[in-house]
Amino acid sequence: MAILDVARRWAGPALVRARALRGRLRARRGNIGGEGVVSVVIPVHNVAPYLDACLRSVLGQDHDRLDVIVIDDASTDATPAILERWHRRDPRVRVITRTESRGPNAARNLALAEARGEFVTFLDGDDVLLAGAYRDALASLRASGSDFAVASYERLEGAKRTTPAFWVLDAHAADRRGVTLAEWPEAMVNAVQWSKVYRRAFWEGAGLSFPEAGHYQDQIVTAHAFARAATFDVLHRPTVVWRIRDDGSSMTQQYRALGSLRDRFATARRVLDIYRVEASPAVVRARLVQYLSNDFAITASTVTDLDDAAWHVLREELAASVPAPFDDEIWLDVPAEFKVLYALILEGDRDRALEYVRRGGLRILDHALIDVAGVAHIALPFWGDESAAVPLECFRAAPRELRAFGVAL
Repeated sequence: MAILDVARRWAGPALVRARALRGRLRARRGNIGGEGVVSVVIPVHNVAPYLDACLRSVLGQDHDRLDVIVIDDASTDATPAILERWHRRDPRVRVITRTESRGPNAARNLALAEARGEFVTFLDGDDVLLAGAYRDALASLRASGSDFAVASYERLEGAKRTTPAFWVLDAHAADRRGVTLAEWPEAMVNAVQWSKVYRRAFWEGAGLSFPEAGHYQDQIVTAHAFARAATFDVLHRPTVVWRIRDDGSSMTQQYRALGSLRDRFATARRVLDIYRVEASPAVVRARLVQYLSNDFAITASTVTDLDDAAWHVLREELAASVPAPFDDEIWLDVPAEFKVLYALILEGDRDRALEYVRRGGLRILDHALIDVAGVAHIALPFWGDESAAVPLECFRAAPRELRAFGVAL
């Protein structure tokens, strides 16, 4: 076993180096562009500690027909020097330098205007591409004729790789080729851009581009893409490792910043508006349930970490984003653990919201499942407490909670 482990550790990097060399030599013999070429758009800003690993993972892919466009968004660390070294080494790497930072979305739009490939995809400069990522995505697209492919991903915290949230795993439980949004709305939970490979003809024909203001605008692009695609492919396998930075400096980790907090909800509302115009009511409902069960829930669960200003913003944004009242049928599919927390936040009852989390309200299996007139409820904190003003409907168990309790549906 020890010999095998040593062999794997040696063979993996050696294969990456060999593939990168083959790709460099092939690129030097001809133009980089056209059929079969993947344009990889990478916006970077002060990512020097991670950039070598990122570019090595891209350029060492076994599908080596690549057009790598890196936009240096006014970096002030060693990023420019690292990019210059990679550009000199590999003709597939093109670097566009901005002297004034305008953010990653503006950088992506600039790079897209320079793309030469048949396909286009995205990666962040602190993330890592897994082996076979482009090979598998292109194989699926060629077999299906779909407009884009969306793959699963992994998380990297320190040196530990972990799976994404279970709802992402559920959406990617099996390969699916040539599906529509109506057939598989579960795919909408995968809203990040770096998990997708698009046909460039579809991207341009659908009029896709990144809104340049805000923090989470890749969700806007994803909504338009899902709604406008004739069909798309879902890949079971992960293709990207998303780095969770140790210093908490990445955009998605800034949940306590007021601008970021507001933008999370504003972006979600805009996504729902897109689906209202471009998709069916069933798709809108599915996406709203996803937000209420996942994205909004994650944000609300940070209530114990929020200062006074962030608490008020959270309450305001929830009030503007969630449907009322709680007996609306859409709440039937939203977990009780979050419905109770939403009710306390919307009521402005910060003390009870904090107590709810401290008493394990977000750990449903710590609490009893109770039958009320033939309907399963969970006796979460403040169950039966009339002074808390939490409607009974909020304690009603959702299907995914019943599965957690082992209840057959």
